[in-house]
Amino acid sequence: MRPFIPVIVIFAFIGILFACGCTGPAPQTPATTQVSTIATTAPPVLATTPAASGRVFIDERINLQSGYQTTYQKYNFADYGYTYLYPKDTISISISADKPVNVLVIDKADEIKFPTVEPEYNTILKKDQWDYSPLVPIFGQSNVLRKDMTITIKDKSTYFLIIDPRFSSDHAGWHSSTHEEVHVDVKVTKI
Repeated sequence: MRPFIPVIVIFAFIGILFACGCTGPAPQTPATTQVSTIATTAPPVLATTPAASGRVFIDERINLQSGYQTTYQKYNFADYGYTYLYPKDTISISISADKPVNVLVIDKADEIKFPTVEPEYNTILKKDQWDYSPLVPIFGQSNVLRKDMTITIKDKSTYFLIIDPRFSSDHAGWHSSTHEEVHVDVKVTKI
């Protein structure tokens, strides 16, 4: 039985090689090219430099209701790539509304206070003017229907544009205003 042991080991070894597929070269098949259909996109990157000058960064029609204390449109310029505006930066604002709205540009300190301030109609300041004291807007226009306005920034800050229709139907204030829909086309350009 001893002479059969080496033969059995050899046959076992050859059987293992066949089972593994390691007995010869792999069969050759024609080469094929596989095309990947995976779309690649770059991850979003926060802008570290101000966006290009001369760019329209807000251009939309908004629908608001007059007569509600908390109904106004606030645009944070940082949401459009302008985290800060710097001295001598110029912004152009174009408004076209079907009922009068107040247009304000305020900084971060006043933006926090804005929801608690109820402006008063004050003709002593200026004819046909709303007074938003204690806020000190860097720019304000009252009762705007159609107007193109240009602002030059004096101090570096984060700024907000407010479109306020709360008083468009009554100068007595929001609590006596009727609730009417106000349509406003807003266009803002950094010049």
